Amino acid sequence: MNAVRLLANPAVRWAIAFLYLGTSLTLLVGLGDLPRADQIAVTIACVIGFFVVPIALKGYVDSAPDRY
Repeated sequence: MNAVRLLANPAVRWAIAFLYLGTSLTLLVGLGDLPRADQIAVTIACVIGFFVVPIALKGYVDSAPDRY
């Protein structure tokens, strides 16, 4: 299956975003040895990234040539 066709599905894009959020927070906040202020900043950045990932993937799908 073509990767662009797979990314055209919104459920797949949001699943990737949830994987990003879970992995980032686990690695940076859960397993990382960061001070409390840095944990808060990383959490905010990860949540913002959680909403940016599906938008970026949608933009990629829209800009891809229609070969699928």
